[in-house]
Amino acid sequence: MLRRCLMCLMFCGVLATDNLYYVNLQVTTTEDKLVVAPLPQRLVKYDLLKDDQYNLSREMMEYMLDAPFRQTAFLFRTLERNRGAVMGSAPAGPLPILQFKIECALRDITGEELEMHEYEVDLLLSNVEGEGIIRSGTTSLPFKIAEIKDSNSYEAFLNHVLFPDGPQSFAVPTTQEFLVDIYFKWPKVLVDDKIPIFDLFPSLILWNKGDVTKVMIHLGTTYGYREDGQWQFMSNDLFEKYAQSIDAYSQALKLIADGDEEDAIAALEDYLAVSPADKKALDRLMQLYLDYDMKDEAYSLVSRFQPFFATIRGGIDNQRSLESAARRKRNLLLGKRGQFKRDKSVLLKITSPEQDDLVTGTTKLNFSLAEAPSPILQIDCFIDEQMIASLTEPPFEVPFTVDGVTGSSELRVVAYFENETYQSDEITVQALQVDTEEYVNLVGVRAVVTRGPSNLLLDLEQSEFSVEENGEKREIIHFKKDTAPLRIAILVDNSISMFGKKLYNAQYAVHTFLSKLQPEDRASIYTFDNKVLRVSDLTNDFASLQKQVFTMSPQLATSLYDAILVAKDHLEGQNGTKVIIVVSDGSDSASAVTDIHVAKALRGSPVMVYSIILPGDFLGNSNQAGNMFLQEIARVTGSISTRVRNVKNLDETFDEIYLELKSFYYFDYYSNFLNPEERELEVKISRLGAKARFRAIN
Repeated sequence: MLRRCLMCLMFCGVLATDNLYYVNLQVTTTEDKLVVAPLPQRLVKYDLLKDDQYNLSREMMEYMLDAPFRQTAFLFRTLERNRGAVMGSAPAGPLPILQFKIECALRDITGEELEMHEYEVDLLLSNVEGEGIIRSGTTSLPFKIAEIKDSNSYEAFLNHVLFPDGPQSFAVPTTQEFLVDIYFKWPKVLVDDKIPIFDLFPSLILWNKGDVTKVMIHLGTTYGYREDGQWQFMSNDLFEKYAQSIDAYSQALKLIADGDEEDAIAALEDYLAVSPADKKALDRLMQLYLDYDMKDEAYSLVSRFQPFFATIRGGIDNQRSLESAARRKRNLLLGKRGQFKRDKSVLLKITSPEQDDLVTGTTKLNFSLAEAPSPILQIDCFIDEQMIASLTEPPFEVPFTVDGVTGSSELRVVAYFENETYQSDEITVQALQVDTEEYVNLVGVRAVVTRGPSNLLLDLEQSEFSVEENGEKREIIHFKKDTAPLRIAILVDNSISMFGKKLYNAQYAVHTFLSKLQPEDRASIYTFDNKVLRVSDLTNDFASLQKQVFTMSPQLATSLYDAILVAKDHLEGQNGTKVIIVVSDGSDSASAVTDIHVAKALRGSPVMVYSIILPGDFLGNSNQAGNMFLQEIARVTGSISTRVRNVKNLDETFDEIYLELKSFYYFDYYSNFLNPEERELEVKISRLGAKARFRAIN
C-alpha cells in the first residue's frame, strides 16, 4: 500500500510545481565576458498533460525537460518523511542520493564548442533534519526540503541545481553569431542498494535504465547575434511558440465552455494555424462549424484533412453528411451568381494551352488558382461560351474537343466563391480540323538534367531534348527554363533521435539555405516531435526565419507523416514551384496518419518532396523502413532523396537542392492518353553523358 501511495505522489503537483519547465539562458555582456544566468519558464501545466481534451503526450511528465528535477524534489520530501528509515538512528553524515551531470556550452552556429562548462551536481539528504544539500565541487548549498512546495520555490531549487556556483562566464566570441545551451544527463543513483529508497519512492529517476538515460537532455538555448554593432539575443523561440499554442487552445476550450462559439471558432482556427496536425482540435473545430451552421467550412476542413478524420470516430460519416449539405448550399448561392462582384486580387490563370496555341482533337485545359478569398463555390470552364465542365476542387484540368472546328476559339474559366465574388481568365487558341479522330492532351513535364552524379546542366536548348511516350516520339510544343518563384516548406525533425550534432548541423544548413532564397520566393519552417509546429507561415522575411531556426530542442517522439501532410495542404493553395524539404532519419512514432495516407496524397499533388536522410537514431540504430519511405515519396514526386553519412556535410546537401530548384526545364507535348497511368514516358538528352530526371505535372 505504501508503494502504491508513493507512486501516486510522483504525479501530485501540489508538492512542488504544477508545470513542466524549460530554461531561458539570460545573457549579458561586459567588455570581454558573456555572463549567463538561468531563468526557468513554464511550458505547460501538468494537469493538461493528463487532460484528454489536449493532444499532448503523457510521457512529457516523465522524460521531457525538467521532469527528473521535479521528481527529485518529490523524492526528497518523501525521504524527509521517512528520515529514520533512510538515515538510521546515528547518521555519520549527509547521505548522497543522486548526481546530475550538467553541461553549459558556448558554441558557434554549427554546434562546435567554443567553451564548455561541465560539472557534476550531487543531491544529498543532510543529517540536519528537514534539510537537503546541493553540492558541486567546493560549493555546498543547503536547502529546506519543506519549502519546495510551490512554483517559485521550485524554480529557485532548479536554478541552484543547474548553476550551483551562480551565473557562468564565457569569453566573448569573435564570431558574429553564437549559441549558449544547457543540457543534463539523466541522474545517477548514488545511494547504497541496502538503503530502502526504492521501497519508499519507486520513481523513474531511481530505477529507469531506458534509452533516455543514454543522451544529454536539452533544457534551453539562447542565440546571440550582432546587429548594428550591438549584441542581440533570442531565447527558446520555439518553446515560446509551443507554450503560446497551448495557451491559445486552452482559451478556445474556455470559450466553448462559456458558450461563445463564434470566438471559439476563431481561436481554434488561430491555434490550428500554428499546430495544424492536432486531430482533437480539428474534430472540435468541425463540430463547432456544424453547431454554427457553417457546413461548407466543415466540409472543406474534413476534405482537406481527410486522413486525420479517418482516424476519428464518426469522421467519415460526417464527411458524407457534409457533402450533401454543401451541395444544397452551393446550389442556392449559384442561383445568385449573376450578382457576384469580380475580385481582381484572386490569381486565376490558364496555364495550358497558351495564347494562340494550335489545338486539335481532344486537349486538356489546365489552370491555376491562388489567393482565393473564401472557399470555392464552383469553377466553370467554357469553349466559345459553351460550358465544358464545372469543378469544385483540384486538380484543375479539363479535357475539351475541337473536332469539326477550324479557326479561333476562346477558352474561358470563371471561378465563383462563397463570399459572392468571382474571377475569370480567358485565352484564344487556334483550332485545326483533322480527318481522323485524334485524342490529344497537352502534358507538362518538369525536368532537371545532370551529367555525372550531381553536375547540373543549365545551358541546354530545346533541340537537345527528345520525348517518347509508349515508345513513340512526341514533338515538344513549348520549352523554357522554369523561373517560377519557390514556395518551400522546410520540415525539421525535432525528436530525440536528432540529439547532438545532427540537430546543430540541420539548423546551420537551414540557416544557410534561407540566405540563398530570392525576394520573390517564400519559405516556411515546421518542426515535428510529438507535436507538429508551424514555426512561420510562408514569408520572404528570411532573416527572421534564420534566427528562429537556432532555438530548436530535441524532444521525445516523431510525427513525420503528419508534418508532411499538413505542409502539403498548405502549399497546394499557393502559386509557384511547390517544394517540401524533409530533414529526418525517417522514424515516425507519433503520427495520427500513416505512410500509406502520405504516399496516396502526394501521387496526385504538384508538391515535390526532397528528403535528406540522416544517419540512424541517437542509439546508432538505422531505420530501413523510414529510409525507404523517404526515398519513395521523393521518387513519386520527381525529386531526390539524399542519404547523409556525415552530418557535417548537411549544408552541402541543401546547396545541391537549392541549385536544382533553380535549374528546372519546363516543356510540354501532346499525348494521346488522357489517363496518366497509361503513359510510359522517356526523356532523352542528346548531349554526351547527360541524363534527365523528370515528372509529368498532369
